[in-house]
Amino acid sequence: MPWNDLVKNALLGVENSSFKVTTLDSLAMLEVNTTAEAPRLLAEGVALLTQMRKAGFLLQDFDGEIPSLVASNTNTAPSLKISNILNLILSGPQRAVLAEFLFLLKRYGKTLPTAEVPSLMALPEVSKIWPQIAPLLGEAGRWLLSQHPEWSLRLQDPSNFDWKTGSRSERLAQLNFWRQQSPSFAIELLASTWESESPADKTAFINCLELGLSISDEPFLEQCLDDRRKEVRQASPPLLAKIPGSQLAHRMARRASDCFSFKNNFLKINNLEEPDLPAQRDGILQMHPGWLGGAKAGHLGQLVSLVPPTHWESVFEKTPNEVLDLFSKTDWDETLIRACLEATVFHENSIWAAALLEFWQANEQMRVWELPVSNRLASLLPDEEVNRLALIFLNQHTGLPTEFTPVFRLLKNSEAEWSDELSLLIVNRFRMEIVKDYRQIWQLQHLNDYLQMLSLRSDPTLFDQLQTGWSNDSVQWRLWEKPVEDMLARVLFRREMWKEFRG
Repeated sequence: MPWNDLVKNALLGVENSSFKVTTLDSLAMLEVNTTAEAPRLLAEGVALLTQMRKAGFLLQDFDGEIPSLVASNTNTAPSLKISNILNLILSGPQRAVLAEFLFLLKRYGKTLPTAEVPSLMALPEVSKIWPQIAPLLGEAGRWLLSQHPEWSLRLQDPSNFDWKTGSRSERLAQLNFWRQQSPSFAIELLASTWESESPADKTAFINCLELGLSISDEPFLEQCLDDRRKEVRQASPPLLAKIPGSQLAHRMARRASDCFSFKNNFLKINNLEEPDLPAQRDGILQMHPGWLGGAKAGHLGQLVSLVPPTHWESVFEKTPNEVLDLFSKTDWDETLIRACLEATVFHENSIWAAALLEFWQANEQMRVWELPVSNRLASLLPDEEVNRLALIFLNQHTGLPTEFTPVFRLLKNSEAEWSDELSLLIVNRFRMEIVKDYRQIWQLQHLNDYLQMLSLRSDPTLFDQLQTGWSNDSVQWRLWEKPVEDMLARVLFRREMWKEFRG
C-alpha cells in the first residue's frame, strides 16, 4: 500500500517532491486517475486510502515459497457428517461429548477433520487433551499445525532439544520423552548436569521420574535423599516408596509394622516415638501439618499411607474389608482409615478401592470422607466394578442419594460407562423424585448432576426408553422439563454420532 509515499508528499508538498512509480501503479490499480494534477492526485489517493485504513489494510503480496500440500489418506479421513458432528460439539452445547468423539475416532481408525483442527487448538484445555489429539491428526492435520508459529511447537521432537542449554519447559519435555523411550538414558541426562541444577529444577525433574519408574531408578533417588536442599530431599521418598522392592519401601513397611501388636485378633497401637533421624531422611516429618490429632497421629499416618495396603493383608492374614474393620475398632480409627485411603490411591490398588467404598457405605459418619482424596477412589475401579457397587448402594437407599453419599461420589468421580440396569434404575428413580411434593430447590440440586451423568454415561441406544414415562402433569415438571429435554437431546446426539461412526 502506497500510504507512506503519500504522507511524505503531503509533508514536503507536491511542488517539492514526486510520486514513486510503484505508488502510481498501486493507485492506478485502485482506479485512481493518476494523470490528474499532483494536488488532486494526492487528495484522491489520501481520501481513498484513509477509508481503506479504517476498514483494514490490504494483505501484502506473499513473496516466499508456498509450502507443498499434503494429501489426506482416504482410508482414515472422516466423513463429511463426522466433520459436521465435531463442528457442532465445538460450537454448541455438546462440548462435554468431545472426549467420547475423540475415543470414537481412535476406535474406528479415523483422523481428525482437518477443517476443525484450528477450533480444537483454540480450546482453553488444549494442553490437557493434547495427548488424545496428537495421534489423531493425520498428515494433513500435522501439516496444518506446522504452518502456525505457536502450534508447530507441539510437533517438535523433544529429543532434538539441547539438554544443557534448553529452557525448563524444553528440558521437561525431553525428560518425559526419554522416560517413555529409554528411562535409563533419562537418568544419565539428569546425572550429567545434576550438580549444577537449581533446587527448583531438581524438584521438577524428580517429579518427572514417576513416568517409567522402576527399581533401576533407586540409586539415583536414594542419592537425592541426601541433597542439601529440603525440597529436593522431600521429592524423592514418594517415588522410592512406589517402587516394589526398594530399600525405602522395606524400611517404611518395617517401621509401620512396628507400630502394631496383633494377638488373639486384638490390635494394639504401640507407643509412637517421634521419627528418628533415618526416618526423617526417608521423608517422615516430625510435625506434619496435614494430619490432625497431633505429632503421634501424624507419625502413624505418614507411615501407613506410604505402605502398600496389601502389606496388611499378609501381616494380619485378613482380607481388605477385615483389615479396615480391625483398624476402625482402635482409638486411631480416623487416622488409620485415612492412611489406608491415601495408600490405596498412592499405590493405585483397585481391590482396596472397592473395599474402602464398601466401608464408606457402612460408615458414612466418619470425617475422613470429606477429604478430596476420597474422590479419587472411583477412578481406580474398572467399569464393571463401578456398576456393581453403584447398584448395591442404590438398593440400600430409596430415591436418589445426595451429593454427600458414597454412591453419588462414586458415580460423579468415575467415567465408567453405565450398564443398562444402572441407567434405567437411575432414570426411574428420577421420575419418582420429581412427582413428590414440592421441596426447596437446594434440596434438588443433586438431581441435576444425575441427569448430566445419565446423558454422558448411559448407552445412547437406550434413548427410546429414556424418552418415555415422564409425568409432565406433575407439580414440579415445570422445573425439570428443560433439564430433561437437554438430557434427552444429548443422548440422541450421541446415538447419531455412534451410528455415523459404525456406518
